[in-house]
Amino acid sequence: MKTLGEAIRQLMEGKAITGVQLAADTGLTPASISRILTGSSRPRQVTLSRLMKRLCNTREEEQSILRAYASILEGVPEELVIDNDENRSEEIARCERFMEIKTQSIAFKNSVARELAKASIGAKQDYCEGLFSTDFLIERSGKRIAVECKFNVHRDVEKTRIIADLLLKYMKVDSVLIIVPYGMDIVTKESSGLAIVELSELTEFLNHYER
Repeated sequence: MKTLGEAIRQLMEGKAITGVQLAADTGLTPASISRILTGSSRPRQVTLSRLMKRLCNTREEEQSILRAYASILEGVPEELVIDNDENRSEEIARCERFMEIKTQSIAFKNSVARELAKASIGAKQDYCEGLFSTDFLIERSGKRIAVECKFNVHRDVEKTRIIADLLLKYMKVDSVLIIVPYGMDIVTKESSGLAIVELSELTEFLNHYER
């Protein structure tokens, strides 16, 4: 697999873009671009978005950058932020969006808790076991069910499925339910112990599961 620097450099060469040009187009210094290319620093998400917008014209090019970014070790320090109005505005917008998503996620989890309580389904909320955790653990009829609340499951379907596989393997649960909001346009799927269920269908699904 290419490093992030290699993936970026390949796209730069294909489009005849120099480091100085890329720095100017993304609001970074040439030194910051150099550190990213050599793997000395890790770009922030807002910087990654700028780099992809400037360099990527196809989905394949975007995926090459994302795969390389995902392979960066956690120990690599994040890039330094240039203190200017454009960067600050983008950081504020990114934080506002993060808080909005966080608030929506908490509200949705509370809705799931109310639905379980209304159906008299006992569940341990924010259950932890070793290094792993789940939003709710239901233990009924000799079965252990991990419940994950996803306000927007479309945001990262593959990540959701990998998390489900990890819960099945390490928490020794019999199944994992991914709960999505009312009215979400999604087909219920079930395979290898994973099911995606709308909140309005949760009680019916659990009752059917026990039979």
